[in-house]
Amino acid sequence: MKKTLAVAIISFQEGLRQRVLYGILIFALFMMSAAVLLSGLFMRDIAKITIDFCLAAISIGGLLVPFFLAVNQLARDIERRTIFTLLCRAISRRQYILGKFSGLALLTVTIVAILSLSAALAIWTSNVIYGDYFFQNLNIQALAVAVGMSLLGVLMFTAVVVLWSCITTSSFLVTLLAIATYLIGHTTEDLVRFMASPPPGVEISPMVQHSVTAALYIFPNLAAFDLKLAAAHGLMISGGEILFLLTYGIGYTVAALCLAIFFFQRRDLT
Repeated sequence: MKKTLAVAIISFQEGLRQRVLYGILIFALFMMSAAVLLSGLFMRDIAKITIDFCLAAISIGGLLVPFFLAVNQLARDIERRTIFTLLCRAISRRQYILGKFSGLALLTVTIVAILSLSAALAIWTSNVIYGDYFFQNLNIQALAVAVGMSLLGVLMFTAVVVLWSCITTSSFLVTLLAIATYLIGHTTEDLVRFMASPPPGVEISPMVQHSVTAALYIFPNLAAFDLKLAAAHGLMISGGEILFLLTYGIGYTVAALCLAIFFFQRRDLT
């Protein structure tokens, strides 16, 4: 446990050295200002626009970690031979992968926390300015759940990126796989709904149906963790749905990390 924590701290510090948090702070200030200023241009849906904008900014900020750090960290460690220094100190490959993911997860939580505070300030400011006419349906609990599920979705996606990093040595290929995973995770559910009730005259081949269904079960369903629309309308999902998302997100993350450890233990690092 101590060795895993040590790798996690190193990964977290490496993320800080990339000056990610500095960019996030600037982004947070921009988000706070833009959410208040731009929402005034949409006088009919100020509350919805403000909340939607803030939640989207939180999601984008969290995705910076898997897209800009996770895809490169493992390859960078091998290239700089940092990984050999760690493995020579009796740190197992399993501890290394778990530590890497934990460090990235800690950095993601920090970023989401900073952006959430900025979003709360932006929503509060808009509420003070426009609260007499809008924000009657503001649901703090729904907002908190939306942020929490967005964070869980990003952590699940980060685990998949770590898995791709353990399978291939090419950072470029890992980036392509990460982009493909993200796009599939956000579109497969809509494709399944479309195939369930296609427009008249549209025929879908069985091969396409089977491929989409397989993708739905293999790739993470990231769209399920996007609750921006419900939160913007002040709607709270049921306790059963929250429990299902928690179980699915944690279970998929654990499964992805187990596969990452499996492939990394059999990988030739020389």
